[in-house]
Amino acid sequence: MFYVTCFMITDRQKDILWAVIEAYAKKAEPISSKALAQKRGFNIGAPMIRKEMNQLEQGGFLVSPYTSAGRVPTDQAYRLYIQDQLNKSGVSGQDVKAVKTGLTRQETEKVSETLKKDWPDEQSLLKEISRLTSEISKELSITGCIGGADSYIFGFSNLVDEPEFSSFDGLNRLMRFMDNADHCFDILWNKFLYQDLQVFIGSENPIKEINEFTLITGKYQLPDGDDGFISIIGPKRMNYRRNMALVEYISGCLNEK
Repeated sequence: MFYVTCFMITDRQKDILWAVIEAYAKKAEPISSKALAQKRGFNIGAPMIRKEMNQLEQGGFLVSPYTSAGRVPTDQAYRLYIQDQLNKSGVSGQDVKAVKTGLTRQETEKVSETLKKDWPDEQSLLKEISRLTSEISKELSITGCIGGADSYIFGFSNLVDEPEFSSFDGLNRLMRFMDNADHCFDILWNKFLYQDLQVFIGSENPIKEINEFTLITGKYQLPDGDDGFISIIGPKRMNYRRNMALVEYISGCLNEK
């Protein structure tokens, strides 16, 4: 069982919550108890699943966005999900290390071969890291030097097609963030980022312009000795295991150079 604040979540509730998170990641719409009952692997019917989902909602892990809808995960649910993934890889607490199995062999080979090339300068390498990260993750990617003046952004088009960015407000906030990305990351690294890999989910995100989304960010050492960073920004329903593994793998390859 998992204990969060005063709420105790059972193994069955955890399985249901994980199913909601993974289904919502694919459909981007509220998940009902009926839909979960039709999912293979559950040996209970929709009424019992509905009862468990009610309990999860009372515990702050699920929320109903409107009347008679299914439910969507909360920030607290995503945080529990991430911690469970880390525990499965033998990592506990805040020492965040993604499991590399989140990527395919072809993807790890592509990253490895790309980063092994002799790049003419640091800027070219940083641009390629951002482009490659965006290509694999299908999210927005930002790279740069910690304390440096310039950052490199790829993948804006990946996000504008997501339902979360259908409103003008969401898109406007993202564009304001991109205009001030260098300043935002300077503040992040000086005040909030103290580990090689960190994940900020929604309301945890100290950058107010993107605190409805998730930020995964990691650091590494560039060949000339400077400290660089790689970040992925996307919807809270993103594929965490995959995106964390990508940041972890890129950082690891660069640290070994």
